[in-house]
Amino acid sequence: MLILDAAEKDDDDNGIDDTFDSILFNKPRRGAFSNFLKLLLINGHIQKIPSSTKASKSVLRLSPDVTMAVKLIRHI
Repeated sequence: MLILDAAEKDDDDNGIDDTFDSILFNKPRRGAFSNFLKLLLINGHIQKIPSSTKASKSVLRLSPDVTMAVKLIRHI
């Protein structure tokens, strides 16, 4: 979630692979990561939007509610 928050602030065009590659510690297996993302998408915690730079890529973004929660957590 923090990786997606930072990517959105920097206006990075990060997709699933970019987000997975950004994980440095406690990296899950690729399949488990994909399943977790699907769960987050189904529950509306993240959004998958078409990339503006590459037609075959989807960009991951936090939902507005999760973005607000991350901001609150960062300020505690």
